[in-house]
Amino acid sequence: MTPTERPFLAVTSDSYDLRQALHEALKIREPRASIPIGLVGCGWIGGLQLESYAAHGFNVVALFDREAERASRYRDRFFPQAEVCESLDSLIAHPRVKVVDVATHLEGRSETILRCLTGGLNVLSQKPFANDLAVGEALSRAARTRNVALAVNQNGRWAPHFAAMLAAVRAGIIGDVVSADFAVAWPHDLVVESKPAFAEMNDLVLFDFGAHWFDLVGVLAPLAPLVVHAVTLARPGQTIAAPLQASVIISGEGFISTLDFRAGERFEETGQYRVSGTHGAVTHTGRSLGGSSVAVYSTDRSATVSVSEGWFLHGLAGAMRELLVCVETGKAPAHNPESAMRGLSIAFAALESARTGRPVDVGSVQTRDG
Repeated sequence: MTPTERPFLAVTSDSYDLRQALHEALKIREPRASIPIGLVGCGWIGGLQLESYAAHGFNVVALFDREAERASRYRDRFFPQAEVCESLDSLIAHPRVKVVDVATHLEGRSETILRCLTGGLNVLSQKPFANDLAVGEALSRAARTRNVALAVNQNGRWAPHFAAMLAAVRAGIIGDVVSADFAVAWPHDLVVESKPAFAEMNDLVLFDFGAHWFDLVGVLAPLAPLVVHAVTLARPGQTIAAPLQASVIISGEGFISTLDFRAGERFEETGQYRVSGTHGAVTHTGRSLGGSSVAVYSTDRSATVSVSEGWFLHGLAGAMRELLVCVETGKAPAHNPESAMRGLSIAFAALESARTGRPVDVGSVQTRDG
């Protein structure tokens, strides 16, 4: 993989207009300058982010982790010229760092973000953004007060198969979205069982894993009241305690969405979606983290978008690239806190519904704990 490769490889269509519209919608903006980045948190997610940043030619100049040896290992592997800082304060004070990627676990993350914002730095926060919407709003205010950018690493928006879908929607190709249905099956317990911070989360599927899909629904759904009904169950044979099966219905005036998570699957990994609008639809079928093509239908026209299957490689880079471009131009990032908190509100309502067995209005639950 070279920095010049892109997740969108080709658009095939009998319609010139549709082909051109998709080509335009799929264009990737690149920052003109190599803006210096500092990473806080060199765990599993931090390592994936560094791998993606290195592949896309980003400029990571400083790393900090409470385990300095771990930070040094990642530095040596991906960015040998970067400095391993001895403290968070020293990274914040680093003379070159302009953007901080906060890739720590959720506990204590808001305090780290606030310290970076107070230090005058632009911040990309790992998702889910917060346990409490009031905390998210306070961090958003802090960023505005200091005139710096704050974005949330909702990298699913830039995963190739989802990015193609969102591009078609943004371009107006399928009209107004009326339904969005997603289903994914894979052995999530086998991935996280050796990672206590994830394996011990009782709400792993609906909060951490499901955050990507709730965020997508938050972007796709009309700005109208929504109601959520969610059910979770454990699967026989799963290796962690948290329920790994969930079904969610999200509905509002003229809109319905279904999410089905089978995160303890032992056989074929699958992922699929269908997003329908008043004038067309976007569909995809592949593996749990993506596939090689997305189909777009609009009235009597159709197109196929060939995409890479690299969710992490392209999705993580996409979230950072969007922030870098916005830092350079002064524009607000698309994955700003307000945008991310809509998906978070849907997730909180789903958690409450799963706990109580009743439908819950989106916005009526302000925290992860209900």
